[in-house]
Amino acid sequence: MNSPPLLVSFYGLEQYLTALPIAARTEFESQIRRLVEMGLPPVVSARCLGVLFGFSGEIIGAMMRRTMRYYRHFVIPKGRGKRHIYAPRVALKVIQKWFGYHLASAIEFDPCVHGFVKGRSAVQAAMKHCAATWVFSADIKDFFPSTLKAIVESALESLGYPQHGAKLMTALCCYGDGLAQGSPASPVLSNLVFRQADKELIQLACDFGARYTRYADDIVFSGTAEVPAQLDVKIRQIIECHGWKIAPKKQWLARLPNRLRVHGLLVHGEVPRLTKGYRNRIRAFKHMLAAGRVSDKDIQKIKGHLAYAKSVDAFNHG
Repeated sequence: MNSPPLLVSFYGLEQYLTALPIAARTEFESQIRRLVEMGLPPVVSARCLGVLFGFSGEIIGAMMRRTMRYYRHFVIPKGRGKRHIYAPRVALKVIQKWFGYHLASAIEFDPCVHGFVKGRSAVQAAMKHCAATWVFSADIKDFFPSTLKAIVESALESLGYPQHGAKLMTALCCYGDGLAQGSPASPVLSNLVFRQADKELIQLACDFGARYTRYADDIVFSGTAEVPAQLDVKIRQIIECHGWKIAPKKQWLARLPNRLRVHGLLVHGEVPRLTKGYRNRIRAFKHMLAAGRVSDKDIQKIKGHLAYAKSVDAFNHG
């Protein structure tokens, strides 16, 4: 996506500060300067945020107090079930996109985190588990909605935001009591909130001589020795201690000679590979595309599959 400027339409910090009402500048200038020096989006109050985007403070306040009015709700298929998406309307989405982009640019996440981090991918995550003899995978249930406002606000404060700024951005980025499934700020905020849990899961992997990665809500451990006793129990304890739950039907353990898969890729080898079934599917897609037998509504989806298969091949031969 295009990079939104940190100070939106202002050429520099001094110009922005001069545009603020005198009372707001007097109260918040030091906080704004500190956040900008850290590369963080300078969110300190509704009025200051409004000046940054050309909105009135009243509009920002309304978004903060009645956030649900600024979303559209729709449902999309997810496997055999459904996923509820709450997509922000334009004005709110612009703020969330700006905030999420610069937050992601300013924070350095641990190498174990591969989802929603620039320059990292699911293929790279799978690579870290290659040549394993066992793989344990678990998904967090309703990851975004169950990431509560209170811990988002606390995480932003720990990053350096003043209390009111953290409260304001939390209100603008959450739907109900959790992160919005559809907000462009939710991915980086979920990674931020999960940092402590990541540290504990990394330590657990070290204690067991295992490997650990996380791609969004997908937690993966692997190893070459025996599967550690009570690995699933200890992982669950860490996750639940931080307020999340493991999806009961999305937890599995695979050992050789059975297939070992991470993010849909085979990892019992030196490099991650597409499954035979997926490779056959890709060949069929290529044939359909060459023969002009793909409908307009399916063409982007099929091109997406072809691009993904090509990226896996490029990774392995790069």
